[in-house]
Amino acid sequence: MILLLAAAILASEPTSTPYEVVRAGDRALGCPQLIAEINAINGQIQAQQMRQANAVSGAMSGLRGGSAAGGLAMSGLGSVVGMVPFGGMALSMGRQAQMAAGQKKMMDEIDALQREVIENIPVQQRLDHLMGLYDAKAC
Repeated sequence: MILLLAAAILASEPTSTPYEVVRAGDRALGCPQLIAEINAINGQIQAQQMRQANAVSGAMSGLRGGSAAGGLAMSGLGSVVGMVPFGGMALSMGRQAQMAAGQKKMMDEIDALQREVIENIPVQQRLDHLMGLYDAKAC
């Protein structure tokens, strides 16, 4: 029974090849090859950090009030609200809904960033491994 359950779990998981932190032939790499791969990985990490910084910046601007047009629309309604019974309450609810949507979007983006950071841990480990080889070879 337990074996069948384990087999079912293994069969249901995706069969992607894991990222190889340590690869056959790493110790045989020469200094120019190590430098090239280290620089390539550093480029990947820097690009990821730029994407993350832009995503956080976008999420924060969305949280601060969304688009300028949305803010202007809400402020423009203020003059009309006084003429409508319970208009102030409706406007307040609209602002709350806008803030809640901005917060949800920001949380979704933060979750995506966290997943990306976790997925890139092996890349950082590969970089550390290559740096160790680079140091050991006294390049």
